[in-house]
Amino acid sequence: MSVGTRAIGPTRVLVFNFFAGLKQRGIPVYSRELEACFRRLGVCHHELRAPAWLGRAPAIVQNLCFVLYEQIVAPLVARRLGCQLTVYPYNSGSLLDAWAGRAVMVIHDLIPNRRDSQGLAARYITACQAWHARLGRPVATVSRHTLRQLSRIEQFRRCEKYLWANPFYAFEDALARQPVRRRRTTEATTVLLCSGIGPNKDWRGALLLLRSLPAEQAFDVRVLGFGDDVRLAQRRLGLLPDHWRTRVTLLPRLSLDETVAEFVRSDLVWVHSRAEGFGRPVMEARMCGRPVVASDIGAFRQLRRFRHVYLYRDEGFAAALEAGLADARAGSAHAASAQSFNRQLETEVARLLARHASRPAAA
Repeated sequence: MSVGTRAIGPTRVLVFNFFAGLKQRGIPVYSRELEACFRRLGVCHHELRAPAWLGRAPAIVQNLCFVLYEQIVAPLVARRLGCQLTVYPYNSGSLLDAWAGRAVMVIHDLIPNRRDSQGLAARYITACQAWHARLGRPVATVSRHTLRQLSRIEQFRRCEKYLWANPFYAFEDALARQPVRRRRTTEATTVLLCSGIGPNKDWRGALLLLRSLPAEQAFDVRVLGFGDDVRLAQRRLGLLPDHWRTRVTLLPRLSLDETVAEFVRSDLVWVHSRAEGFGRPVMEARMCGRPVVASDIGAFRQLRRFRHVYLYRDEGFAAALEAGLADARAGSAHAASAQSFNRQLETEVARLLARHASRPAAA
């Protein structure tokens, strides 16, 4: 177990960031950025991580330890550190802390709540959410898209809802450290495909779209998001003909600076998914001044206002891709700012902490 003190302030918070250090993308990134927000607000906070040795353990062991840490260890650590509030950012949360009124649950998406999600992980998440909602505890969502969905669910009617938008503090800092990218001359076009494990990422579907393109349209594809699961992704590459298979590179686990470098070096970013709570890779690409081709889903539609984002249904993939590549060749996709997301988060975090401080804990 690793517990690290981050900042000093009037309110003491524990951030349950179990997979920090074990995974480089996904919710650990959001949690790291959330801690940067706490530092800006002067909030004294601590972080609870999994022990480093767990990174070598099988996934089933990691998941079992996750449940143990979330339900038992986190409430005990919060008590020992004198934390008045614990942030549970993994769509679930401690039943004990919810009962005691010391928990806020961050919901990224409602994928586990769908009727076709019947796995143990989905059942665990929905059970935690049901208990949290029954007690009327606060919930935060990372996007307006998820907030709208949550507001339509009767189960969460009694919960105070907050928009803890995806922030980009660390990404902005890493981007500022990147050297200026030279203008592309005659080198091959490079497309950065953001994918990953999980049926919503639809890795197989992305490969089928790639296979549908004419051979003369081949370009270099670098795939970000699988990390330590690269071997699982490789099994699907057999779907591709040889002229594509030799041009696809699966990237290993990368540091934040290495990840930002991949965005900067690409000509175009491609984000294929069937369901998301927020389009973080879409926004990261636009912050780097890269045009984006992305699936036409609700979470991505809200980011079209940053321009140079081309959405597609599968049958329109080729046309969207051509529009994005034309943008890349013209170099017309200027960098977008994420300051609106950062300010939104700071305002809503301060609002929740003020409300929490004004009322006594339930136990």
